[in-house]
Amino acid sequence: MKNDLSEIEGCVLALIGESGPITPYAIRRDFLDSPTPQWSGSAGTIYPLVVRLERRKLIRSTIHYTGDRAGRRFTLTAAGSRAFRRWLSIPVPEWVAGIPPDPLRTRVRFLAALPAHERREFVAEARRAARRQLRALEEDCERQRILGPFHHLMSRGALLTMQARLRFLEDVAKALSTR
Repeated sequence: MKNDLSEIEGCVLALIGESGPITPYAIRRDFLDSPTPQWSGSAGTIYPLVVRLERRKLIRSTIHYTGDRAGRRFTLTAAGSRAFRRWLSIPVPEWVAGIPPDPLRTRVRFLAALPAHERREFVAEARRAARRQLRALEEDCERQRILGPFHHLMSRGALLTMQARLRFLEDVAKALSTR
């Protein structure tokens, strides 16, 4: 059966399945607290997304109260659980297992358009930013360890990717210094 979920929809269904019943705010927090900037945790992304998933009958909501304030908590429907499992199933699509889009690598491809001093400046700034990201991922990896092995492995994968990215930038800096 064809999987018709976007990656963010699959991830949100997974979060609801793992943590439900869950509020849209808690879903947002998960994205906002992540060191990975792939998806937006903005209200303009998450709230319309859960409305669409509910309209497609992949999730259902119940009203809950915090004091006088009413809110909604979401759980997976049977159809949502099936859709989530299809999203997570094999075969793993080539684009999922392959090289991810990388705007940094793309920019490095076109560094020749800059004067030499701006190339070096670009790479130096990218290395500083990568080191900041690496430190954030090292902290996240430790936090995720207590949540379980798969949380930790997810974070470790990001950490290893960032370490490789920093090595790539070191190679770029070295190549620029020999020109």
